[in-house]
Amino acid sequence: MRFTQAATRYGIPKGTLYDNILGKSRRMAVLDEAGLTANEEKAVLDFCCETSSSPYNRRTKKSLPEVLSFVEKLRRKRDPAFKFIGLTGFRWWWAFCKKYTIVSLYYDGAPKVKHLKTSSDNNSDDDSLEDLKLNRNVQ
Repeated sequence: MRFTQAATRYGIPKGTLYDNILGKSRRMAVLDEAGLTANEEKAVLDFCCETSSSPYNRRTKKSLPEVLSFVEKLRRKRDPAFKFIGLTGFRWWWAFCKKYTIVSLYYDGAPKVKHLKTSSDNNSDDDSLEDLKLNRNVQ
């Protein structure tokens, strides 16, 4: 049975079916795993979005490593061994953004230029770095 058919038949909104079947509740459970208190979550929200000066601001220019470092420092006050491992930090940030409807405006200004080497290319890695620097200056 399709989502739309089940929604119509059982009177359940399609979004609820999607979330329950695709695991939204499990994706949001990572917030509990980080173990932040309500005050710590407010501190993170203020760090990311500067809500103390703009209470309704839900945009951030902070990078993921900056945010995770801030959260780890907060948590280490209570648990010195706390650390995000693997994708846990990214998953936590994703769920936190969903919970507080945060829009990330972070932009890494470095252009993604790949240097493609051919079999006849005898450039060293140092030459490739020089080419990349020159490309940045030209752009």
